Parts: sequence; structure tokens; C-alpha cells
Amino acid sequence: MHGHGDHGHGHSHGSAGGGMNANMRGVFLHVLADTLGSIGVIVSTILIEQFGWFIADPLCSLFIAILIFLSVVPLIKDACQVLLLRLPPEYEKELHLALEKIQKIEGLISYRDPHFWRHSASIVAGTIHIQVTADVLEQRIVQQVTGILKDAGVNNLTIQVEKEAYFQHMSGLSTGFHDVLAMTKQMESMKYYKDGTYIM
Repeated sequence: MHGHGDHGHGHSHGSAGGGMNANMRGVFLHVLADTLGSIGVIVSTILIEQFGWFIADPLCSLFIAILIFLSVVPLIKDACQVLLLRLPPEYEKELHLALEKIQKIEGLISYRDPHFWRHSASIVAGTIHIQVTADVLEQRIVQQVTGILKDAGVNNLTIQVEKEAYFQHMSGLSTGFHDVLAMTKQMESMKYYKDGTYIM
């Protein structure tokens, strides 16, 4: 039997600012490829007619192909990060520091299962479970956690709040609350990065 005890949910949704939409970047690169192709034809034609450099045509085509490939690589990397639910490397340090700050919030016992990933070019999503004392004001803790993670770059966040009663229910008859808390803290000390996603 599984119960949720005394817990709640918090959500934070930031504006999708910054960064060009992946679709628009794809359209831009398509137009750029057509433009470079036309320029290549003009340049190779001039070189062939004026200097008889027949090799200019394949050289121009190869040069343009390399330019297009190099410009597409960042788009491919971003798309792969979204599809694989990976966290961009530039966020890892900030999120590590953010989780340390969260642990120091008054009234917050611990946290578990923090997951962060790139949802789109401008949105980094995340979920986290926080354990709080029975007498704490949940909304205050949620606002503090949201603010800390937002400063670290997470602009779409889901928070699940779990109170002491939840731990006692999950611990069953043989394990006390403090034993479960000790186990949670032990798991916290074993956090690591896997597939670009921050996991405990």
C-alpha cells in the first residue's frame, strides 16, 4: 500500500526568453545554404570564364558544404540534448551550488530525486522532492527553493513537498523516521552525474 501522507506540489514556469527557436534556426540555415549555393555558382563561373580554373566549381561546392556543416553542428547538438533529456554542461556547477543552498534552508530537512534537463532551446526543466518539518509553512519553502533554482537557470520547475508524516508512513512499522532520514542523507552523499542529468 502506498500513501502520500502530508505533501504538496509547487510549480514555477519562467518565460521562454533568450535563444533562437530551433525551428527558426533550421529555417535560417536552409536559407543560408541556398544563398551560399548561389554565391558559389557565381564565384566559380567567374573563375572559370576569366581564368579557366575548372577546379573552382568543386572547390567552391566543398567549401560551402563545410561552412553549412559547421553552422549546423550547434543545432544538432541542441536538438540531441532536448531529445535525450540532457542537462547542458554549463548548468551543472550552478545547480550543484543551488542544491547546497537548498539544503541550508531553515525548516527543510533534506531533498531527494533532483532531475534537471533541457526541455527546449530556452527552457531548462526540473523536478525535486523536498522533505520539511511538520510545523513549517510549505509555501515559504517552495518559494525559496524556486528562487534558488531559478537563479541557477531552471525556469520550469515542479516541487513535491513531503512532511515528516509522509516519511513515517513510508518507513513502515520497523523503521523510524530518523532511520529514514539517515538513509536519505546517505543517498544524498552519493549523488552523481549520469547522461547529463543530475541524479542522486
